[in-house]
Amino acid sequence: MRNSEVLLALLTLTVGTACAQQELPPSTDNGPLQIQQPPPRPDKDGVYAVVPGVVNPIVLERVAATYPANASPAEINGFSLLSFVVDVNGTASGIEVQQSHGAAFDAAAIESVKQTKFQPGTLDGKPVPVRIYARVRFFEDQRQAYPRIINRLMPTNGFGQLPIRAIRLQNAPYDKPPVATFTPPAEYSEQARAAKFNGVVIVSVLVNEDGLPIDPQVTRSAGMGLDEKAIESVLQYRFKPAMKDGVPVEARIMVEVNFRLY
Repeated sequence: MRNSEVLLALLTLTVGTACAQQELPPSTDNGPLQIQQPPPRPDKDGVYAVVPGVVNPIVLERVAATYPANASPAEINGFSLLSFVVDVNGTASGIEVQQSHGAAFDAAAIESVKQTKFQPGTLDGKPVPVRIYARVRFFEDQRQAYPRIINRLMPTNGFGQLPIRAIRLQNAPYDKPPVATFTPPAEYSEQARAAKFNGVVIVSVLVNEDGLPIDPQVTRSAGMGLDEKAIESVLQYRFKPAMKDGVPVEARIMVEVNFRLY
């Protein structure tokens, strides 16, 4: 792949029964104490938040907001921030304005979200209603104003922030690379765990304009069922998208997932 065509970001993860950069879990008479996070729970209305274990809804078909007529350039520049629920059918409901850009712009943003089609969020592979946030940015030159999902998750792998190293290649077609905001750890496959197998999987993935990973491709295989586990984990990552001239753009990155048993 040509250097001028891609921006390469290596995200190094370590998974296994214990992490070399963390404290060992408390011990009991029967061995290490296994601490498990509680499963995600919905609110009183049955709606889930975007937390580890819940897969974020994905935009399938965007609809641009209509700019209010007769708005001056000084009035246009800005954004409306909305929260809403994507139901199991992939439609938005319960839309609320979190940050207003004026009534006319907010109304345009809401109508845009109503018409946008989503792939619903999932829990354990099953569609569930999920509350998310989206920003509709309006520009002075009145370029298309699409709703873009805003992720509010903090970077964590269950043990703290993961080391992230971005490598900029010469003449990369982006001003800023994608920035990971949520990187859940990969799980070990039973086959690899039983064999006490260590390995590295490298996954090429396209980070779209909404900061969501799509089109995963294994470029370095480890076998033992670890390739599939690496892809499952990488598809749950969330990013701030790459930027070009202040506008979100797609960027393909390489993600390195290290599987180590200690």
